[in-house]
Amino acid sequence: MTISGSLQVPAIRGRMGDNVYYAAMFPLELAARLFTRTRPDLPPEQRAQRKLVEKRVPEIAKYLLDHEHDWVFSSLTVSYDGDEEFRPAVEDGDIGTLELSLNTRFLINDGQHRHAGIQAALTKNADLGQQTISVVLLPEVDTARSQQIFSDLNRTVQKTSRSLDILYDHRDPMNQVVLAMIPRVPLFAGRVEKDAVSLPLRSAKLVTLSALYDATRQLFDAPIASDDAALEAGETYAKEFWLAVTDAIPLWREIRDGTRRPAEVRAESIATHAVTFHALGALGRRLRAGHHGPSDWSSLLGRLIDVDWSKSNTEWQGICMIGPEIITRRQTRAALADQLSWKIGITTAKPERVLDPS
Repeated sequence: MTISGSLQVPAIRGRMGDNVYYAAMFPLELAARLFTRTRPDLPPEQRAQRKLVEKRVPEIAKYLLDHEHDWVFSSLTVSYDGDEEFRPAVEDGDIGTLELSLNTRFLINDGQHRHAGIQAALTKNADLGQQTISVVLLPEVDTARSQQIFSDLNRTVQKTSRSLDILYDHRDPMNQVVLAMIPRVPLFAGRVEKDAVSLPLRSAKLVTLSALYDATRQLFDAPIASDDAALEAGETYAKEFWLAVTDAIPLWREIRDGTRRPAEVRAESIATHAVTFHALGALGRRLRAGHHGPSDWSSLLGRLIDVDWSKSNTEWQGICMIGPEIITRRQTRAALADQLSWKIGITTAKPERVLDPS
């Protein structure tokens, strides 16, 4: 078959079930220009894709622009409707050149946010257009087939946990600070869950990496620079704070010393729950804002020794508990930070309850 007016891209031919597909390399400029996304004004039954979430696009574009020499995107999946011809490099081979009519219609089945991010990035740096992205091309029959493709692609998708995202993202300086700090704090060493974002009831771990990250981030007024000196200073500051908190909370010391198990403490008290870690981090930030540095921590944080962390303590009701349930949300984290600030005397107003027991 000879195609008049065509697009040619290097490709690999493959088969899924009875269907032929192609894995091809497209320059970003070409992908941005040729591929289309589902019209957002169509009703769901006429679309073959979810609606684009516009607020995600600037973040993706910024990632591409910030890491133009070291970015990674997974393949786009695109269905196409048009004439095609595959020319293998060797007879009967599956590696070669895919030729498509210029009238071919391309519809994104998976990757519309990446595609929109690419388009946005190219408006600020056109040179990116010469870089390439892999594209899985599937022949389209009709809207029903495209909808089925979307459903099949997303049927078993499961996002990685936030703890694992933190562990594997080496670009974020705060990630580096937290991960370097953990082994230097005896309470945390070997007791941080780095895979999941929640702890089973009987887990031997003390805290998830995501909860510890969020709590530690509260200690800093501004993002940490990525140079070695800033990272070392941030790690030391975080380490000294959590060491001081450990010394101030008897239950934490018992876990550190091995005389109590994290699961046992978790069942009886709020001392090791995520809401408490976050509130303690916020407390550290307030100390810093009040010009209370590490030299003051021993005396001020030492007042936490008198806190009754047990779940049966009624003062947690309406602050971070309703009945026997511990509630972790933005309001309860702030309310517990207020409660602890009042407890150690850096604020004078008794905090308001934020939870309605009814």
